[in-house]
Amino acid sequence: MRTIRAKLLAGLLVTMLACALVAGAAAYFKVRHEASEVFDGQLQQAARMLPREIAPQATPPLGSHELDEEIVVQSWDDNGRLTFASHPLTLPRARLAGFHDMRVAGHEWRVYGLLEDGRYVQAAQSAAFRSKLAASLALGALLPVLALVPVLGLLIHLVVRRSLRPVDDIARAMSQRSAEALVPLPAHGWPPELVPVVAALNDLLARLRQAMDTQRAFVADAAHELRTPLAALKLQLQLALRADSEDKQRQALVKLGERLDRTTHLVAQLLTLARSEDGTPAATAALADVSLREVAVQVVRELLPMAEAKGVDLGLDAREADCRVRAVAADLFILLRNLADNAVRYTGPGGRVDLRIERRDGVPTLGVSDTGPGIPPAERENVFRRFHRGESGDAHGSGLGLAIVRNIAVRHGATVVLEDGPGGRGLTVSVLFAGPAAQASGPASGPGLPA
Repeated sequence: MRTIRAKLLAGLLVTMLACALVAGAAAYFKVRHEASEVFDGQLQQAARMLPREIAPQATPPLGSHELDEEIVVQSWDDNGRLTFASHPLTLPRARLAGFHDMRVAGHEWRVYGLLEDGRYVQAAQSAAFRSKLAASLALGALLPVLALVPVLGLLIHLVVRRSLRPVDDIARAMSQRSAEALVPLPAHGWPPELVPVVAALNDLLARLRQAMDTQRAFVADAAHELRTPLAALKLQLQLALRADSEDKQRQALVKLGERLDRTTHLVAQLLTLARSEDGTPAATAALADVSLREVAVQVVRELLPMAEAKGVDLGLDAREADCRVRAVAADLFILLRNLADNAVRYTGPGGRVDLRIERRDGVPTLGVSDTGPGIPPAERENVFRRFHRGESGDAHGSGLGLAIVRNIAVRHGATVVLEDGPGGRGLTVSVLFAGPAAQASGPASGPGLPA
């Protein structure tokens, strides 16, 4: 694909050449027409200036000028007898006075006849000579236009290069930056045509800077959080190796398995959080009509074995059997699974966890209620922070579940609301989905459960 500069130059040069050709052709034909009128005037002058009494070998009336030398002047008396001829060449007499075109011996002649007091005077000029001289005059008028074409081409090239210099400045400014230099370009001082380009580049730089900051923070947090469980795994393995009895070794291996499960859960949550923070808006993902009841049924089936093993009653209250939202089904599954997983983990044996589907003021709502310890109101402002486990510092969670919920809610324009559980015991987390027109851009707000 040709560059913009090449396209502009080609277009302007072709246009200039076309205009020059049209103007040159118009000037050429105009000059030829005017030259022809001048030549006709010469013929009239030659015929009118011939004296009535003139010797047959007299000098032609217009002297020895080159143009006059090509004019043949003849006269006839009232009896039709030739009385004068300026050249040996004898042309036949035209029948009528005025201007005529005559062909003699294969040559074209321009003839002017004058009838005056019984005498007929005829002045003739070769059409070939007239055309040759008219073309010479026309080309002489056209030469300045042709000579101006290269000059105009150079001026156009300079103007185009100067006009596109801001584009080169943007390219140079971007190419000289390192991957870490994401400072925006100056917003002012650009031509109006480039202001949207600069604004789009600055917006892209801002999003890249935010993505890199998020990535750095994630890597730092992940490295910090993985250091402790890995050290604990190594310590537990050493205890198992140093056990002096089979029972102690079995107990150490059981604890090692538990720590492995927690570390596996932490890594899985880290990967899920990384996917949820990739910056992909829900509007560009595969949105579809998703049944909240179907998502909740899948979550219950997945978590039911864990709930039964812990002695927790896990149930589903689908008050709205056909409640649908525009969303990414896989994201909703992750969101609800994290909420329900947190509730089961923090609810003691004999407790209850209920998943609820309803419409709150006409808005589709997902809810998870538990009879666990709940979260103090003062702590609810911090629960969306990554790796935050609350005041209890319970090691069963990874501190990432609610960060994942928040990211998914933001991408779907949903609002997360934290409330007291049934009867003031435990906690209820509700996710309220906005209308279809706002689901791709609405922000999420409110805290949630500790992961």
